[in-house]
Amino acid sequence: MIRLFTTMLITLAFSAALAQQTVTMAGVVLSEEALPEGTRLGVQVLDENNAWALEVASTVPVAGTFALEPEAVPEEYLRPFESGAVLLPGIQNEYLVEPQGVQFTQASLAMYFDRDGNGVWSRQPQRDPYYLALSQVDNPIGFFTLLYVDQDTTLRGSDVTVELPHGWNVFTVRFPVSGPVYSAASDVGDVTLEVLDLVGR
Repeated sequence: MIRLFTTMLITLAFSAALAQQTVTMAGVVLSEEALPEGTRLGVQVLDENNAWALEVASTVPVAGTFALEPEAVPEEYLRPFESGAVLLPGIQNEYLVEPQGVQFTQASLAMYFDRDGNGVWSRQPQRDPYYLALSQVDNPIGFFTLLYVDQDTTLRGSDVTVELPHGWNVFTVRFPVSGPVYSAASDVGDVTLEVLDLVGR
């Protein structure tokens, strides 16, 4: 009986893990200069100080295009998702998070030069140089934030309600002629990164 109960718990935990939503982010990299061999684009989980803490996906842009699917976030990188905890495009910090007890993390797209060729951003002893780049969505134009939540979550703002399924979500605000449109997407194919400069050359 105990063995059966344990097996059921393991099965439920495994099923919950499989039920997490994944996202695919694809788009183009715009640069006036050709990007050197060794340039990578990654998804970096951010800590409470908005510093890069963990890379959960990376790729090499091919002919100025890319596609990324971040992995699930380990529990130790999550923190309480309190109302207004993150500045979200279009609604800033003017929103409520439901239910209570949601754990989350935020991530960003990050381009860097993989100096030692190991396929990940190196933090120590020599940090890999990274690119300053402006990112947005283009069809229609707008902005996005990459969020991971450990359970189904609702964001409520003034005239805005967005459902975030358990897992990764791309929170977007777009600006068609009719006015701003908010959503949480799992598949975004019109991301544009405009490269400005390489830091730490």
